[in-house]
Amino acid sequence: MKLYQMILIMAIPFTIISGCNTDEEEGMKKEQDKDHSIEGNAMDNYNEPSADGQVGYVRFQKDQLDQEAEKNHKIKVNREQMADMITRMILRYEDFDDVATLVADDEILVAYTAPEGKDRNEAADMIKKTAYSLVPSFYHVYVSDNPTAFGDIQSLSNSTVYDDQYSEVIERMVERMKKSPQGETNSENVKEN
Repeated sequence: MKLYQMILIMAIPFTIISGCNTDEEEGMKKEQDKDHSIEGNAMDNYNEPSADGQVGYVRFQKDQLDQEAEKNHKIKVNREQMADMITRMILRYEDFDDVATLVADDEILVAYTAPEGKDRNEAADMIKKTAYSLVPSFYHVYVSDNPTAFGDIQSLSNSTVYDDQYSEVIERMVERMKKSPQGETNSENVKEN
């Protein structure tokens, strides 16, 4: 019995200390939660980077934003991730086996191997609808099932929108891609819907 009493006597202080730490941790958590509230720093309104599957959430009040800076703020997108997302989504379709996507300043160029036995115009429309469903509405999507389009797109893969003659190269590439079926979907159809 004495051993039991000694263990009990030794355990009581640890329990009290642990309880104090829990209260202190809860207080710190409440303080952190307060920092992530709308009254906190504007950047605190973003979720911390977390595990896969985390939803995106941002909340601002108008007076937290610098209105002049917002007028001049361009939407920034990660072009590489957008190209990856478009390509992967198209490859989920049973008929498509080879797809390359280039996301430029306001153009998206998609090269693909035409599925056998599928109408070329229908395939082009499918590709464009998929791309338009994944990107902001200011983009224009051009597609081509011409095998040379893969090389054209790859030749620009290391370019930047700031390179000399970038615009001219894109324009020439778009004109070549327009020789392939483009489907019924275009940016005006998408914006209307």
